Amino acid sequence: MKKLLVSLMAVFAVANMSFAQEVALKWNPLYLGLGTVDFGAEFSVAPKWTLGLEGSAVFFNPWGGGENSIYANGWTGTFEARWYTCEAFNGHHLGIYATVGRFGRAQSTMDIFNKISLGGFGNDGATNVKAAMLGLSYGYYLKLSHGWGLDFYIGGGLLYGMYQDANDNTHKSGIKASLSRLGVTLAYKF
Repeated sequence: MKKLLVSLMAVFAVANMSFAQEVALKWNPLYLGLGTVDFGAEFSVAPKWTLGLEGSAVFFNPWGGGENSIYANGWTGTFEARWYTCEAFNGHHLGIYATVGRFGRAQSTMDIFNKISLGGFGNDGATNVKAAMLGLSYGYYLKLSHGWGLDFYIGGGLLYGMYQDANDNTHKSGIKASLSRLGVTLAYKF
């Protein structure tokens, strides 16, 4: 009985602490230029630590076609743990993140975008793309007013991709270095 009582008290204490923490809802308007809608939430779990979830979906692509084009349709999801140097949601932060994604098609004829973001996988085009990423990030959270803030961040790491080559339908996979997180998010903290 004592074990049950102690377990229940621990569950209620953790639940009470989680409701008392701060939450920031985020939106990255820069991704709209790539035809992507991106939303996320970041939760304070300690005075200098936060956990975040972010999801992106590509609905259309204004950069498709032409000599310098970027094309993709699909989704990604990211989980990130951050450590702030001052306090949560204020100042410099370092993070570790994992991203997974699935795309029907991904392609870029822009050499720099292909090498940096797609890890070299997107030059000829790929279909049925599955990707996983593990990386480190750095950023700065700027408080604008009570509740509102801007979060600037950049991150990179290792990208594992599995895909079908669009030209000859062969299945390929590999691990490459990639810059996969870059953004300016508008955040509102509750």
